[in-house]
Amino acid sequence: MSHYKVFQWATGVVGKSALKGILRHPKLELVGVKVYSEEKEGLDAGEIIGTKKTGVIAQRDVEAVLKSDADCVVYCPLPWSPDDICQILEAGKHVVTPCPYFYPFVQTPDIADMIDSAARRGGVNFLSAGCNPGGIAERFPLTFSGWCNQIDRIRMTECGDCRTYSSEGVMKLVMNMGATAQEAEGNPLKEMLAKNWFESIDMVAEGLGTRVTSYDVEHDYIFANQDIETAVGIVKEGTIALNHYRHTGQTEAGVEIIQEQIWYIDDIRQTRLQRKMDIPRESGWRIALEGDVNLNIDIDFPPELTHDERVAQGLSTTAFHCINAIPLLCEADGPGFKTYLDLKMIMGCLGTYEPRS
Repeated sequence: MSHYKVFQWATGVVGKSALKGILRHPKLELVGVKVYSEEKEGLDAGEIIGTKKTGVIAQRDVEAVLKSDADCVVYCPLPWSPDDICQILEAGKHVVTPCPYFYPFVQTPDIADMIDSAARRGGVNFLSAGCNPGGIAERFPLTFSGWCNQIDRIRMTECGDCRTYSSEGVMKLVMNMGATAQEAEGNPLKEMLAKNWFESIDMVAEGLGTRVTSYDVEHDYIFANQDIETAVGIVKEGTIALNHYRHTGQTEAGVEIIQEQIWYIDDIRQTRLQRKMDIPRESGWRIALEGDVNLNIDIDFPPELTHDERVAQGLSTTAFHCINAIPLLCEADGPGFKTYLDLKMIMGCLGTYEPRS
């Protein structure tokens, strides 16, 4: 059985789950950890995630990554840098990341070409993977499209009470929690985020054998009617406490593809919001296909889990999807930029048995 040496870059909320996944995966060996803070530098990887020591010591030096004998780097920083990604690829290491370059060929072709060229120079492959985007938004709708013949609309909706979400960058910069409407409209990430969601729409269209002819964006904000405590601080009364993003693509084949997020910091009753929204579910994801076959596919975690456990497992899915893709990425034809459309099915790996090829 082939084994692959892996270097973990960044140990935030997703990076820590990635570390756990690497250590448990029977085909992977952890050979390094890149961190950003002085507090984590010098710690054993096991100490960072609260498990037994591994003998792998965290470093802040980028050169340690580039000069290592790693086969693959799991790149998880926020914010991320395409220059970092290209530097790693040119050093001859495969890169898998939850950062949003899932299908950039239409929205940011310059970035796609930059990453593809770096991968080719390094003789390696690149893949973005995750949960949403990176799975629910593209891979799962395409999987269930195989049950249909005529599709009029595909809608992917994420709903989530985010009070215990512990990434300050995501809560404030991506979700706009605690911002004013003016601040949200002036968010420097706004255009980039729209392109990220459009990437998911573009990939679904590509998988269906069509292409997007027009795009639309709708943003709706609902404000707090009182101060609300969250894992990253107080969201003050009168600031954004529910953020509704809706991105739509119309295709040549007549299929409408919708990518929708409803993030909020209250329970489903929404008593702490200035007005209520009709939310299709308390948390989790719904994939809806409409056409000659109508399907609602709900994806959620067991109701007996606490809210904190649900958030933690949601973040883990992002990391584990990346980790489980590593052997496929290392073994894929290449070199170059890869997407789900280029790889075999990404599955969990629990044993050492080699399946039939």
